[in-house]
Amino acid sequence: MTINNTSIAKELRNYKFINDSRPGYYLQVNNQNCHYDIRINDLDAGKFFDPYPSYSVRIPLNLRILRSGEQLLSLRVLPLTGNLLSKQANLQLRLMMYPDMTDKENDYGGSITLWDWEMPAIGQDFPLFEMDTVFEAKVPYKLDILDKYALDLSKMDEKILLAEVLELFKQKHNQLSDNIHDEKLIGDFYQRLHVQTYYSEERIKRMASKPSQEPNEILQPIDNYKLQLYGNGKVVTLLNRIDYDSALWWADKDSGEPISWQPFYLFKNKDTGEWHVW
Repeated sequence: MTINNTSIAKELRNYKFINDSRPGYYLQVNNQNCHYDIRINDLDAGKFFDPYPSYSVRIPLNLRILRSGEQLLSLRVLPLTGNLLSKQANLQLRLMMYPDMTDKENDYGGSITLWDWEMPAIGQDFPLFEMDTVFEAKVPYKLDILDKYALDLSKMDEKILLAEVLELFKQKHNQLSDNIHDEKLIGDFYQRLHVQTYYSEERIKRMASKPSQEPNEILQPIDNYKLQLYGNGKVVTLLNRIDYDSALWWADKDSGEPISWQPFYLFKNKDTGEWHVW
């Protein structure tokens, strides 16, 4: 079983933008005493399952925005410890937009805050807090790759699906373990960056070049994972059960704690049966 992104990469590499705008959308997340899982259009946007009580991050959203219009934001807030949310649990969101992501010299046109939101105080015992909302985004592209090509994996036999996905993860794990690096293949994987984040082909080639190895990082075996569907059943990955990030991850050689991850999202071509990297 192999992965073939050649035809899709060609389609993305030659993409014609709808207009000349180049906006970038970001979500600022500040959390205290809780874990969270955030999805945009049912695609993984950000999650926090570390043991630390507070965390702040700014998440780029363009790779989860497929077209202009209404975007669905789904939020799950979970306990930091135990089975119930702490009364001190708090999470704040700020949606921001930068008008021109190609204008580095002028801070990408300056950030514009589109909305702010804060989770209501927890006054009683709840195992989790959930919220769905929408926001409007205007982008110069319309990506229909998943609509055109992707099989609804939720309709596959789960054992068969897991076996196929696990094989592909093991192949990728072996490549990482053996330090095998195919720049053309990885460049094909990165072509969505050209469309959704406006990266030049030169920048993509630099990103696809072989990275230097970190001597303090130890690649971990794929032996404690869960199958996870995204994109309304069309995208699949394996998550580790340590911090629920990618099952391809490296630990610090001294502490054993996760320090880096290799995202690896896949979809299956409904016409050819081939697997592609999303």
